Amino acid sequence: MKNTNYFSLKNVGFLFTFFAASLLIAISSCDSKPPKNSRVAQAAKGKVHFQKYCSQCHGADGTGIIVDTMGLQPANLTKIRASRKSDEFPILEIANKIDGRKMAKAHGSRDMPIWGEVFSEQEFMSEKEIKGKLGELIAYLMSIQV
Repeated sequence: MKNTNYFSLKNVGFLFTFFAASLLIAISSCDSKPPKNSRVAQAAKGKVHFQKYCSQCHGADGTGIIVDTMGLQPANLTKIRASRKSDEFPILEIANKIDGRKMAKAHGSRDMPIWGEVFSEQEFMSEKEIKGKLGELIAYLMSIQV
């Protein structure tokens, strides 16, 4: 008599192998990187900019460094949101502080470079590129708030 048992060990083993292989293919084909323009992707790019331009004064982790020769110590950038009375991150204010070109000259000299001029005149970036870099830096700063 012919065996009509479809749930034999041979068939179950085949099905298990098939589904395991399908799952493995599906998992390995997933891209683990965040979407190109997501805040996570922007923050990752911003961290690279931060390490290049900001970490010398604000420290690798953004908490600031203490330098005896500096009159005004660099800000702890991990507490920007905590220092405000709002839960909102002050994006425009921080962008203007980093850029520096719109700040009034009557307020005296800045201890921080005017990064908008540096990006424009030394790195030959367009306004669109500068805004993109500022956006990435701000996304990183938002990600390190405590």
